[in-house]
Amino acid sequence: MAQPLQTTPLSSTPAAAASPDFVEKTPLERYVPPAKPSLVGFSRAQLTEALASIGVPAAQRKMRAQQIWHWLYVRGARGFDEMTSVSKEVRALLERHFTLARPEVVAEQVSVDGTRKWLLRLPGEQSGEGERPHEVECVYIPETDRGTLCVSSQVGCTLTCSFCHTGTQRLVRNLTPGEIVGQIMVARDRLGDWLG
Repeated sequence: MAQPLQTTPLSSTPAAAASPDFVEKTPLERYVPPAKPSLVGFSRAQLTEALASIGVPAAQRKMRAQQIWHWLYVRGARGFDEMTSVSKEVRALLERHFTLARPEVVAEQVSVDGTRKWLLRLPGEQSGEGERPHEVECVYIPETDRGTLCVSSQVGCTLTCSFCHTGTQRLVRNLTPGEIVGQIMVARDRLGDWLG
């Protein structure tokens, strides 16, 4: 089970005191996009196709896809080694060809009411060598008996809402299913909201 993240509201940092709009960011020079594709956002059919592409026998694909689906979307596995119901051979193949990478958390803000806002960095376009990664925002709003999660569906936005980082960027493109699902997974990671 994911451990809850200890966070410090940005308003309590010295730099934040100087500017109410301060957001800590990881310098782009430190960002390195993954060399292997992530399975995050894959449907069961896509997982089955991915297994076929790495040589998993046809008789095992449906079962293995279901196992991976469960580990990824029900239990929140962050690495193939956690998938103990999947054979070691298949886990080694998966590790060699894929990742379970989620978007990178660049900054997290926590309000006094428990609202959490995450600035997430996405890799650049697949074809754009050297392209700067895009950033989107994801917000969790807690309620007494439930919570609301707002995710970005595009890089940039035409609405220019003052409270939203995504709205401060020009509209660039729609997000991929994996980038959208990745935001949900990051929120569940941060909130410790996975099945044991």
